[in-house]
Amino acid sequence: MTGPDLLRSCFVATQRTPSTRAKDSDRTETCQVLDSALAEGQLSSEEHRQRVSRATNAATLGELQSLVDDLQAPDAVHPFAAQPSKLRSGPVVIAAVTGLAVVIACAIGWALMGSDASPPEPATASPPAEAPEKHALAAEAAESAPTATPEDPPPVVLTPPPNLHTVEGMTRVIDEIRKRFGDMMGYELAIMPDEAMLARPDPTNDQSKLIYPFERGWGDPSDRPRSDTDDLTDLGAFDVAAAAAAVAAAPETLRIPPGDVAKTFIDIDHIAEPPGPGALELLVKVTTTSGADGWIYLDGASNIKRVEYPS
Repeated sequence: MTGPDLLRSCFVATQRTPSTRAKDSDRTETCQVLDSALAEGQLSSEEHRQRVSRATNAATLGELQSLVDDLQAPDAVHPFAAQPSKLRSGPVVIAAVTGLAVVIACAIGWALMGSDASPPEPATASPPAEAPEKHALAAEAAESAPTATPEDPPPVVLTPPPNLHTVEGMTRVIDEIRKRFGDMMGYELAIMPDEAMLARPDPTNDQSKLIYPFERGWGDPSDRPRSDTDDLTDLGAFDVAAAAAAVAAAPETLRIPPGDVAKTFIDIDHIAEPPGPGALELLVKVTTTSGADGWIYLDGASNIKRVEYPS
């Protein structure tokens, strides 16, 4: 060691304080403490990631100490705090001995400086310090892309049911009856634009009938007393296309302006009069906004049998 180097060493503080600059080994030790705290459950993954990031970029021991102060790690809770002297007695003697040692070392340094004939070498700029290597976990956290939050599933939008008074709508009602019951046998079928009602025998009671509502699907049936005119017949034995056309033309047939129509329905029922058993009668009813009703009576082929204009 040259004279100037020894002289500078006389004034370098030997005690580690919070303001002392941290070394890479200090940063590594701190990261190890944080890793242990994560494994023991003292830190969450996010807390661990944040503290490791701060540790790898800390400049002083005080910054590192603040990252582990609240951890239960007996061997490393305060790895960078200034350590008190183990000798509790004789502080004056210790200070005197320390001062004497410093004076002797400085004297030797001055002597060496005087005997050194060669001129001091010009000071050279210190190579720039390399950036501290990041902790493996900190580097992994920085490189990993944030996990994309899964998008919420799109809401289910229920489309409105088709107009049951159209050919498509009436065909759908007939298909749903066949799927639900296996046949088209029943007492009566009423079709509104947005729902239908089907009357069928009650299998547990000959004196009652069950009314099944249909909209988007079948609802629970309700029971009604069976009348003498409730005759079991094939309710699908009619011309669907002709019936849909008759319903569409009903306001005009009944001389009701389109803007005066409040509601319309078609009723398919058995008729006892000719042409004989099993024959169907289709009844189209149009109600006006004033509450008056008009009626159109059709046969199974949708031929008009009688018209009753709203009064």
